[in-house]
Amino acid sequence: MDFAITGQKSPAMAWSDLRSERKKKQRRGGDLSKKAPSKTSGRDFSWARILFELASKLFLAGVVIYLIYASYSFLISDPRFKITDVSFRGHHSLQDSQLLDWLGPIHGENLFTYDLSKASERLAEHPWILSVSVQRKFPREVQIELTERVPYARIKFKNIFLMDNFGALLSEEKSEYRHLPLIVQSSKGAKPENFSGDKVIQSLKTMHYFNKLSFFENNPLDTAELKGNSRIIFFTRNRDLQIQMSMESLTEGFKKFMIVLDTLEDDNMKIQMIDLSFKDRVVVRDRISINSTSMKRQTN
Repeated sequence: MDFAITGQKSPAMAWSDLRSERKKKQRRGGDLSKKAPSKTSGRDFSWARILFELASKLFLAGVVIYLIYASYSFLISDPRFKITDVSFRGHHSLQDSQLLDWLGPIHGENLFTYDLSKASERLAEHPWILSVSVQRKFPREVQIELTERVPYARIKFKNIFLMDNFGALLSEEKSEYRHLPLIVQSSKGAKPENFSGDKVIQSLKTMHYFNKLSFFENNPLDTAELKGNSRIIFFTRNRDLQIQMSMESLTEGFKKFMIVLDTLEDDNMKIQMIDLSFKDRVVVRDRISINSTSMKRQTN
């Protein structure tokens, strides 16, 4: 019996096929190594990029800082920004020269380094100034806006001082304000450092209410004298009438005066003094007679 063996290769052909297959594998391996970059080279590239970006940012920051410093140096050193003009607004009693003396050196200072808040605080310490604002005006001017205190009355200690409507003492009396009401303090000493104008303001308000009445139209009250802490005496301009009141009951005293006002206007006698300081009566003294007239009134 014969058997036929097919597909059997000779040893030479098998060896040739094996070498061909090995070369194909080597070529495939080379291609894969080319397509996949090494891990080490990728890390190096990432760090290099980070370092480059950091260096770029540091460089830009240095340039910005230098430009800011150069600009600042220019602004504070250039003579074109030295203060040459100082303008004041809103003042009436104070003069520019007085304000400049109080403010201190300012001309020649650099416009950008001059301390505006310190200047405002300095001016606000002036007794005549109620409020102040200071502003720069490019390139060489400083503008100062003021609100002055307004004299409201005169206060007499050893000397006479001006006072505003908040009870703040301004300065010694000026001739243009001698028409203002005068309050005479019981203490004749110098101006006290701890002066409080509360009682003075109350006295001035009461004087104002009296002078609105027709009874005082031609001869208003213009002077008040404080007697201790509890009593006050008002005087008319002609000094021919005085009204005494208690500081603790100014409102009640004014009401009592209104009650007896008609009686006083109908009476032909010359009135020298009206005492409203008692609780349940008003004492009226005639200038001609030395006797006093007491009018008992219920003032509840």
